[in-house]
Amino acid sequence: MPRKPIAKDIRTAQGQQLARRLYDYPIQKLENMTAEEKASLLSQFPSLGEAEFDYVIQQLVTAKRYEQERVGWQAVPHDIAVLTIVIVTVLSDIRTGAIAGVAILVLLESLFQYYFDQRLYRYLSSLVWLTYPAYAVLAYILYRRGYEWTWIVLAVLLTWGGTFVLGLLARIPARLFYEAREKGKQEAAQRKKG
Repeated sequence: MPRKPIAKDIRTAQGQQLARRLYDYPIQKLENMTAEEKASLLSQFPSLGEAEFDYVIQQLVTAKRYEQERVGWQAVPHDIAVLTIVIVTVLSDIRTGAIAGVAILVLLESLFQYYFDQRLYRYLSSLVWLTYPAYAVLAYILYRRGYEWTWIVLAVLLTWGGTFVLGLLARIPARLFYEAREKGKQEAAQRKKG
């Protein structure tokens, strides 16, 4: 005999449906939902009370912020590599700066694939605002050292675009290693069962 759905199960199912419906809303819209929108949504999900509705909204906002931070975390190695290239170029020359930047980029891309710290991200995310002036400093330093403007533009473009491309390439071995490790764990678990 099929069991009768419990009110808690119905509320959970409607909360999940509400979350699916609101997932594509931007955070700003979720946080500033009007009373009319809220009332309209509550009428479509009658098993949810205002407290459950607010809880779903809070969980969505938290999940979306976390997702944004995870995406932003992947850009931090690029920012650090650009700053490294510029600082080492100021102290030495463009070749040494490029070598140091690539080395830092490869190292950090490998680390940042598997380690995430929200508190640390909040500090490191501000580095993006330093990269824009860093490009100007790089151009100025190269100009002062007598480089032609075509080489200066090329150096700035390679510093900007090259670090993105190299960052994507540097993630591949780390990702392959992680996937192979996970596959090995799954195969070991299957062997233990069988």
